[in-house]
Amino acid sequence: MVASTETRGLKVFSQLIREVIKSENCTFCGACISVCPVGAITVKDGWPTLTGRCVLCQLCYYQCPKTEPTLEELEKKLFKDLESKENPLGFYKAIYTVESTDGNIKSKAANGGVVTSLLKIALEDGLVDCATVAVADRLKGWIPKAEVAFTFQEVLEAAGSKYTYCPMITALASAFYEYMRSRVAFVGTPCQVLSVRKMQLTDMGHRKLGEAAKLIMGLFCMENFNYNLISEFLPNMSVKPEAVFKFDISSGKFNVYGEGGKNLISVSVKELEKYSRRGCMVCSDLTARLADISVGGIGSKPGFSTVIVRTDIGEKIFKRALELNAIRAEEISEQGLKSLIKVAKAKLDRVSKIKEKV
Repeated sequence: MVASTETRGLKVFSQLIREVIKSENCTFCGACISVCPVGAITVKDGWPTLTGRCVLCQLCYYQCPKTEPTLEELEKKLFKDLESKENPLGFYKAIYTVESTDGNIKSKAANGGVVTSLLKIALEDGLVDCATVAVADRLKGWIPKAEVAFTFQEVLEAAGSKYTYCPMITALASAFYEYMRSRVAFVGTPCQVLSVRKMQLTDMGHRKLGEAAKLIMGLFCMENFNYNLISEFLPNMSVKPEAVFKFDISSGKFNVYGEGGKNLISVSVKELEKYSRRGCMVCSDLTARLADISVGGIGSKPGFSTVIVRTDIGEKIFKRALELNAIRAEEISEQGLKSLIKVAKAKLDRVSKIKEKV
């Protein structure tokens, strides 16, 4: 047992327990698990747990998206040469509404199939040599698992949103440590993207792991759900998990599709709030403001994705996709932009209201 005098003033896992885990603010991004140099942090019942001896390195604490520095402070570091946009979308170069031109991709992927199309090009052009993906077998209960994909076929097999939490940073760690890859396309939610940027930009960041993420693609996220969305909600709606082929969220509705694209469930996302992970409710970032390129359905019509291009590398992969006719794109409409800003602001306001009650 480490004496308390040894840990006084250090930001170690016990501090993370007090500040983040016990208060249920953890979003299960996988950062603390991935950076522990002695593998002392594992998972128990969906929460990070210390199962070995802490060596007081403090890495777990400083990679957590729920600790300082803040999103806004990191934005200033990442986008120091860019003019601020006075809205909750963060910094960006351009915003488009986009769809994949590949019918096979669109039939399997969420919304416009844009993330899958961009990953295909990044892999085939050699910009990256692998990508992080969330894999879930519908015949095994749709339990998501963070994995590394090396081919387009593996990316395609993993296509489609899962909507239950998955520690994607563990896949980045797997790519770097197990497969010794240092050019990874990282795909994750806003909190996961925030953690990777902390690795890259802060003094206590796990620089080697963070810099392995050469392309960071962020997914719009209002909230993530606990697994009982699958184990309880679906059966309560008389739908067996194994009968589901695809999920998506469009126009404020959570949609569940069966074989052949048959719509099995369509309910307001607001009705699913009880299945949300509490840590998501105090996250202010809807559009992954620290990503190279951000993708989601809000602001575009069904079958299309809204794409926010933020950095030079994000712009490079997007323009390459246009050159190859892998995607069709047009600037987002005025109404689409208003809708996107409205939802992003609603997420910010939700956090403010929760903090006022505390």
